[in-house]
Amino acid sequence: MGRITNSFRIKLDEAVKRLRSELYSLLVDEGRRRAFDKVVKSWYEEANAIGAFNQPYIYGSLAIFSVIDLQAQVDELKRELEKLRSRMDGGLDNRPEH
Repeated sequence: MGRITNSFRIKLDEAVKRLRSELYSLLVDEGRRRAFDKVVKSWYEEANAIGAFNQPYIYGSLAIFSVIDLQAQVDELKRELEKLRSRMDGGLDNRPEH
């Protein structure tokens, strides 16, 4: 009898269901709950890439991708912060002198 292999999407659905039932319910902080939802959303957005990554342990794959996603968010925040700093610096230089 041949071995039956679930698709990555089915494994992802099962993992998310388990995490929602066993972890999400334990999260007290609303900010962390929102963060959890954003991470899960990113997993589904990049499911094809994660599924193609040959990692036998799905939670390891999800953790690795989450770190990548967090770094992307940090990089975006750094760019936004730099833009704001530039505006403030430019705005200060353009103030009328008293």
